[in-house]
Amino acid sequence: MVTAADFDRDYARRLTLDSKELTAELSALGIGRDGLPMEPVAPGQVPEPGQLLPGVSVIIPTYRGAGRIMGALMSLVDQDLDPSRFEIIVIPNGPDDGTRALLAAFVRSQPDLTVRVIATAPASAGGARNIGLAAARFANVTFVDDDDEVERSYLSSALAMATPEVIVVSPLVDVHLDGTRDANTMVSTRLSALVGRPTPLHQVPWVLGLNACKLVPTHLAQAYRFREDLASGEDLVYFAELLHHPQLSAVAAREGADTAYLRALRDDSISRRALDVDFAVDQRLSCIRALSAIDVDSAGGRAAIESLQLAQTGHILRFLEQYPGERESVIDRIEHAAPNDFPWESLNRGTARDLAFVYCFAPYSDTSAVVAAKAIAERGLVVDVVTNDMSAVRRLDPAVASLARRWIDESTVISATPSFAGWEPISDFATKALAAAELRNATKGPYRTVYSRALWVGSHVAAALFKLHHWQVRWSAEFSDPLRRGADGVPRSGALTDNDVARRLKAGLQSRGFGHLQVDTLFDLVEQATFVLADEVIFTNTNQFDYMLSLTRDPRLAEVVAAKARIREHPTPAPTAYQAVPTSYQVPDGVVNIGYFGSFYPNRGIGDVLTALLNLPMDLRRQVRIHIFCNVAKDVKAQVAALGLGNVVYVNNYLSYMEFLNATTLFDVLLVNDVTRDERLPINPFLPSKLSDYRGSGRSVWALIDEGSAMSRMPLTYVTPVGDSARIAHDLAKIIAQESRHPTVQPINDPTMEGHPRDQ
Repeated sequence: MVTAADFDRDYARRLTLDSKELTAELSALGIGRDGLPMEPVAPGQVPEPGQLLPGVSVIIPTYRGAGRIMGALMSLVDQDLDPSRFEIIVIPNGPDDGTRALLAAFVRSQPDLTVRVIATAPASAGGARNIGLAAARFANVTFVDDDDEVERSYLSSALAMATPEVIVVSPLVDVHLDGTRDANTMVSTRLSALVGRPTPLHQVPWVLGLNACKLVPTHLAQAYRFREDLASGEDLVYFAELLHHPQLSAVAAREGADTAYLRALRDDSISRRALDVDFAVDQRLSCIRALSAIDVDSAGGRAAIESLQLAQTGHILRFLEQYPGERESVIDRIEHAAPNDFPWESLNRGTARDLAFVYCFAPYSDTSAVVAAKAIAERGLVVDVVTNDMSAVRRLDPAVASLARRWIDESTVISATPSFAGWEPISDFATKALAAAELRNATKGPYRTVYSRALWVGSHVAAALFKLHHWQVRWSAEFSDPLRRGADGVPRSGALTDNDVARRLKAGLQSRGFGHLQVDTLFDLVEQATFVLADEVIFTNTNQFDYMLSLTRDPRLAEVVAAKARIREHPTPAPTAYQAVPTSYQVPDGVVNIGYFGSFYPNRGIGDVLTALLNLPMDLRRQVRIHIFCNVAKDVKAQVAALGLGNVVYVNNYLSYMEFLNATTLFDVLLVNDVTRDERLPINPFLPSKLSDYRGSGRSVWALIDEGSAMSRMPLTYVTPVGDSARIAHDLAKIIAQESRHPTVQPINDPTMEGHPRDQ
């Protein structure tokens, strides 16, 4: 335990810019004479509380503060806390305006106080605070700005409540330019909830939003550093780092008189300064990015970070309220500079004039949800989304939400039993979704457009009901795949009950002159109702369009659909999406790395590729590695082992979608394949959605194609007929030869084969 006797107060008093000991002291603190920032201490690698003196280190950075710092210093002289229980660390930074001489005189005039002056040339409040933190020798730290003051019992009242796992918050009083005081600040108003009741820090993130009026355990405070690259908000980002410690609580300082922090409100104070795009937008975006980089483990911590980010957007909103004509410019700045988790909902709130029904939607991990999110982003319209709670059948992947967050105003999640082919639960969702949409429509004003997307048919059912209520709204309905037939060409079964929803859809068909259409299953009804009632019907490819219309067997309906049909391929994510979630997966050097991402089904897999690989000459086989990410990794791994290919084929479980995007950029070649078409399918109506994801990676694409398929007409690097093992082997050898010429692929020195990259 360090004691007061171990603390050389006389030496500390001599620590000024001109002292001979300055260089040595700064060196001991890990700081150069130029005041360059120190390397941050990793979380968990912090000093033990017992190594510090009991009491408080008061840290005061000052820049050209000669005209204002004496008020802060004299308020500390007047403290009712024993002078042996605290030290004052003043860090003048930037050019000297007489502050250093003033501080030297102050030191001489206060022989009973421990005052340490550490001057640094760079002008940086954050850098100055970092120096003060490194120099702190007491068990608690508090920061005081050079134009503020503290009341007589500020230190003693806070110290009375201090523990190694508590942040103590004191009352905050704003002092106006005319000297009047306002004690009804946000901090002081909220402080009553913390009196005598330590509250987990993540539950009160407002505590972290300002530099003032807090007492922090030094052993935690020294684990982090103020960001010196931030023009403002560096204190917010610094204190947010404390969310790494879920055991931390906040508590109010001991009640009593004269315990407040007195904050001076100057013309350039945040609450007073004129709003400009640099401060209100660019600097806030920098803070939001910095907050986004704080990777806390706990759900509470993450929620607190989101709350702090949302608070930063408040400045952007204030700016837009004052300058509404700058909205497009501000949006452009945000799109180019914001992190993926930027809280767009705050800027979009109340602006949606368009509606989207998407039964399965982000953040659920589902191909339909992902493609729908990409489609909404591609449409470029701010929408209200009505979706279903899919937690019973799909896992959450919060990162996926970033794909469409830019374009979401409000999202309503309906509580209905998830079902692909159960008419009653689908009807339940549609009825509830309609009610939610009607409420929004009434409060916001009429929606201009409605968008829905299916393979999950609930999307189209809800949209059809809304269309029947609002004929003037333009409904765009998108099909990812045929509804009435599966991938094997077999009709989908789905019993249709004669409930209210079915009767309303049939009445809609009747009103448009198509009451005669044969309806045997729910898929018949939903597909045909969508064809008839939608204003625009979107298909992913012409094969899908031709195939689905061939199943209608009604020439007039086919004409109606053809007149309003649109072909739109699966959207490709924005370039930033490929870097949003880095992957830990590694690929070996010196070989051609081929990646395959996809499910294995009876009519889709890469068994022919494995056979081709087995038949390659050994010298070629040594030059390639195939990486498989699939839904049945255990079974495929066993198949690979049985073939003796374990050294060249690496089998993995699925990656999350956003990590998958990043992983695609690792490979030399990405492999995609058409389904092996069943004889019951006259044409191939399917277009793999992952092809659009591959395109955004910038890598070569090798496609195993079904003749005449939609993918066969796409621009591809390498093309091979699906199911032709001999041709696959020939083309694989060609690919190895071609890709080996790239500078990134150099011959391996060791002729033996490496193991799985995750095993290295």
